[in-house]
Amino acid sequence: MASLIAQRKKNKLYSYVVDSARVQGRPRIVHQTYLGSAEKVAALLKERTAPLPLSATRREVGLPGALWLAAQQSGVFALLQSLGGPPRSGPSPAHYLLLAAMHRICSPGPKTTVADWYQQTILAPLWGFEPEQFSSQAFWDCFEKLLPEKAASAQSEERDPLEEAQARLLGLWKEKQLLSRRLLAYDTTNFHTFIATTNTRNTVAQRGHNKQGRHNLRQVGLSYVLDGESGLSVCHHVYPGNVADAEEFPVALERIQRLLTRHAIPPATVTLVFDKGTAALANTVLLKEAGLGWISALPWNQAPAEFRQRPVEGLPACSSAQPGVQAAAEKLLVHGQEYLGVLKYSATFAAEQLHSLSASLSKVLGALKRLAVEMARPGNRLTPLGIEAKIQRWLAAPFLSELVHYQLLDEPGGRRLVFQVDHAAVQELVTHRLGRTLLITNRLDWTAEQVVAAYAGQQAIEQVFCGLKEGDWLNWQPLYHWTDSKIRVHAFYCLLGLSLLHYVRRQAQSFWPSITIEELQNELEQIQQFVLLYPAQGAGPYRTATVVSTQSLMQKGLADTLGLLQFGSTPRG
Repeated sequence: MASLIAQRKKNKLYSYVVDSARVQGRPRIVHQTYLGSAEKVAALLKERTAPLPLSATRREVGLPGALWLAAQQSGVFALLQSLGGPPRSGPSPAHYLLLAAMHRICSPGPKTTVADWYQQTILAPLWGFEPEQFSSQAFWDCFEKLLPEKAASAQSEERDPLEEAQARLLGLWKEKQLLSRRLLAYDTTNFHTFIATTNTRNTVAQRGHNKQGRHNLRQVGLSYVLDGESGLSVCHHVYPGNVADAEEFPVALERIQRLLTRHAIPPATVTLVFDKGTAALANTVLLKEAGLGWISALPWNQAPAEFRQRPVEGLPACSSAQPGVQAAAEKLLVHGQEYLGVLKYSATFAAEQLHSLSASLSKVLGALKRLAVEMARPGNRLTPLGIEAKIQRWLAAPFLSELVHYQLLDEPGGRRLVFQVDHAAVQELVTHRLGRTLLITNRLDWTAEQVVAAYAGQQAIEQVFCGLKEGDWLNWQPLYHWTDSKIRVHAFYCLLGLSLLHYVRRQAQSFWPSITIEELQNELEQIQQFVLLYPAQGAGPYRTATVVSTQSLMQKGLADTLGLLQFGSTPRG
């Protein structure tokens, strides 16, 4: 018979498991097993009797947790709370706006999916609200209270809550010293919608030249200004889709001036960067009157040929901060004014252009060959106008019309298509055109490398537009709102989410200096938490414990840098 006994040795008790039996009619210990001290027995007992969890629930911790901490640390959440008064119960307008922004970053989708996503994130235990409180109707009610549809058109920009929020956000970035060198990048784009033609309540969605080729749909225009180095949003404006980019610039410039004046930022200390589509003569006059510095791309044919066709070998190389880039500066006369012109050559850009050109050229030559075969067939119904229209459409891509020459010959058997590639033009293009960008600026005292580095902010805003349209994060679509005020709120929280993401990236760069937005998102998405549900002990409630997922060295470093360790495992005890 087995039993547990304790023996004292040097004033300490040690436990043994003993087997007893009768030997010659008397009870005797026939076998004993040493267990150890009382502490060791207790630990062994706890380990061996630990119950198995009944279930495990996954929570997203990395990206939602980092965005929530960024909103608190940057002061964005406090600013949003001041937009609407505190609710009697339940989430505030700040919660709805911030959750909509974070949902666009982490899992873009309609408002009907927000509640389920929220329940699967660390936000649910942190905020303590039920998922049912974040229904699509609740979002609509909140947005209507924030910016009523009937009053939206009647409000002036000074009283508009979203305009006020943008102005206060700029003040927040200035207070946190996040505007770096005050280098602002400006650009415009548009987004197609599925708003019905018969919907007359919407005035923002109009038909125009859609940059995604969806000319048959109503579209919404967006002008956007961000800090060229930090990536933080400075201001934006939603405007009707039938307004041209050049027409929107004066409106955007007036808004920029108003914001700078409000926050006592001298215009002379600010440099605005934009693309060549905005560099019209009238706009350069407005910029001169505003006293702003500016940098723009210059159309290729507006610079002297001897300047733009300089040999690559004669262009000075930039520093290691811009590998593969060469640039030279020279004062030019453009629009009757003297500006600093910069010729930039990028070996990477040249290779990308050459690859794209080769693919387009191969595709067009194949199409021309098939068309020539079809024209040679007896009884074909191709007309001269139809043939010309097809060929012109194929040669519409950049440079193709300069490289491919064709002729339509009338012969006794019918029309014949003859085409060839101009190899001299190809060589000229590779030598004097590919990889080159022309820039102009009114900053006459800047070096070529300073201008090139500043223009990189324009690439940042183009990446944002690419992410808004086709990216896996911060996707503008789907846009299910169909009223002017809700579309404006949609734009506000989309770009608010972008600012929070860049704020997180700025923090992460102290651990990983070269980290990109895509790398940051990928690493943080893999930091997860599991909630384990254990059976009750006796008549008590069910018990829960949390554990974090296995993390790589980079993920551990990011979690430590961003403060995510506070969302770790339940301590053992």
